[in-house]
Amino acid sequence: MLQRHLQDTYDYLFEAAQRALLEGGSFAPFGAGLRKTGEQIHTNVDLPIDSSGPQDHISGLIAGFRLDDKENGLIAAGLVFDGRARSDDASALCFHLETANGRALEVILPYERAGTQITFFQPQITEVVPEIFADLV
Repeated sequence: MLQRHLQDTYDYLFEAAQRALLEGGSFAPFGAGLRKTGEQIHTNVDLPIDSSGPQDHISGLIAGFRLDDKENGLIAAGLVFDGRARSDDASALCFHLETANGRALEVILPYERAGTQITFFQPQITEVVPEIFADLV
């Protein structure tokens, strides 16, 4: 069951990130989660562009997920940002996904933009150390 929640979170983040890319350019990191009630949440961090970077947004998202989990209970959570693939420095959507049981995945999805078309390539999926539900494992 938790595998499905991980996939559902990835699908939500992918669709939202793809829309953002199609609307033009890059975007600030954002996240999504699934509460124990079944409610899907979307979250971002409102930081000043001139004095913050992607890592500030990511840290804020993780802190926000931890607070939401404490207050409402989360089953799964994840975030996405527009970054680079480690293998060939290609443009890539970078995902960090976790379930409450401590499973954490990093998905790097390389893409290429040609005008208004975006072509996605084979994702690179790696098990990683949990950061959102870190205190549970």
